Amino acid sequence: MKKIGFIGAYDKTDLIVYVAKILVTLNKKVLVVDSTVNQKARYIVPAINPTIKYVTNFEDIDIAVGFENLSDIKKYLGVAEEQELEYDIALIDTDNPEGFENFELKTARKKLFCNFF
Repeated sequence: MKKIGFIGAYDKTDLIVYVAKILVTLNKKVLVVDSTVNQKARYIVPAINPTIKYVTNFEDIDIAVGFENLSDIKKYLGVAEEQELEYDIALIDTDNPEGFENFELKTARKKLFCNFF
């Protein structure tokens, strides 16, 4: 699975969902992770049973909200720790240093720093 980090305090949720939809159209299996402080995805992506942590499907995109790292997502989905998640690409949105470290974005395939001037 390739990780792409979207880093910065600027609101990027809509942009990330649009990029994910393009990737799904190209037959990629995509996971969007919202690990921002405000977790805007919780409010713009419909979920049947929203809890503190959940993964929902929207427009063929899996969207994870409330998780602190990929291991938590694996546990939630019932994937063994040593197994890889079955996604081609994970788009990870974070706006804090803890999210950067916890999702190991230092080793991400791409790191996109999003700021508004």
